[in-house]
Amino acid sequence: MKYIFHLGRVSALSVAELQAMLNKIKTDYSMKFISKKMLTLDIKSEINFKELLIQTGGIKKITKFINSYQNIDNIFEEINLIIKNIPGKKVIGYSFYPTETERENEAYDKFREIETRFKNIKRSLTGKSSIRIVFPDNKTMELNSASIFKNKLTIKGIEFNIMMSDDKIILSKTVAVQDVGSYSQRDYGRPSRDSHIGMIPPKLAQIMINLASVKEGQTILDPFCGIGTILQEALLNDYKVIGSDANDKQVENSKTNLEWLSKKYILKYPDYKVFQSDIGNISRKIKQNSIDAIVTESSLGPVYKKVPKKQEVKQNFNNLEKMYLRFFQASKSILRKKAKIVITLPVYRIKQDQFVFTPFVDKLEKIGYSIICPLDTKFITKYTKVTSRNSIIYDRPDQIVAREVFVFENE
Repeated sequence: MKYIFHLGRVSALSVAELQAMLNKIKTDYSMKFISKKMLTLDIKSEINFKELLIQTGGIKKITKFINSYQNIDNIFEEINLIIKNIPGKKVIGYSFYPTETERENEAYDKFREIETRFKNIKRSLTGKSSIRIVFPDNKTMELNSASIFKNKLTIKGIEFNIMMSDDKIILSKTVAVQDVGSYSQRDYGRPSRDSHIGMIPPKLAQIMINLASVKEGQTILDPFCGIGTILQEALLNDYKVIGSDANDKQVENSKTNLEWLSKKYILKYPDYKVFQSDIGNISRKIKQNSIDAIVTESSLGPVYKKVPKKQEVKQNFNNLEKMYLRFFQASKSILRKKAKIVITLPVYRIKQDQFVFTPFVDKLEKIGYSIICPLDTKFITKYTKVTSRNSIIYDRPDQIVAREVFVFENE
């Protein structure tokens, strides 16, 4: 069956994570289509899609392909038949996805026509059976995950997804949606936060953990754990965790957050270890060849509201280089052979698609690591780009200091 995976904001990271997850659960699949927002796969194995989304940070929604049609009339004949066969009270939602090249006014006209068609369906069934239509936001033209959850559209109802392509219209139904409320709770609802330091988003932490490609029950280390975001997401994904930080206050914050997590969620591996340590001394506190993966984010340097001068950027990189070299050297003895380090390094946006990268990556390779491209070549397109050094940039349009996500392998 064909399934459509609706990608997060950084589509390359979303696809890389999905690829890692499907390989981990040994799923047989083939790629059919990829765009900036969606990836269509032919899945030949049974998958628990709701469980997959719980463990995946970069996929917003999964929909099941129903059919493709030549025009709106054909698609609504199918929608009418499906709705009439739903027993009892009918709760219907829909989202509309125009082509990426479609003009805004043309897309909006089609969106309004689809809205009218659903209103006509409601009128035709009023008095014959109970029906409620959940209409999407006029600006985005799609339902957000909160609406899908609130109206139980994947359990007691149905959400149709109408997607335009250059020569046909595709119809699918939603089978699973990301629980954004849970991510928000694990970010803003935890007891210890520190807005003065850069905090990695829980979704990105989860993506990076999945890129490490470790088996359930194995051990993940975050040696710059901060308030424990990566540790908490690893615990929720059924890994054992060890965290350390040079700042004893952050160690206490991390412990507080993990205690909160342990009370709020049922953890398969609830035991964790968090301690204070400078990165140079960490090999004295952890057994050799005992760590299955390191997933971490250290300092990205200063935050800027305008592009800094070249000399300042150079100085920032010089300040960080010594720390990162110590970290990679210290990690050699505690990592298992072929184990991965998934890490973010700072990158500076100079113009829209022009960046200044950390100059010391080649020195990290000389220590005894190789860079692994997180995407198979078949998934690399104009929509899912990797850099010339096989990394993926995670950024926002208004950010000057962004993140460059790397996957290193211990040789």
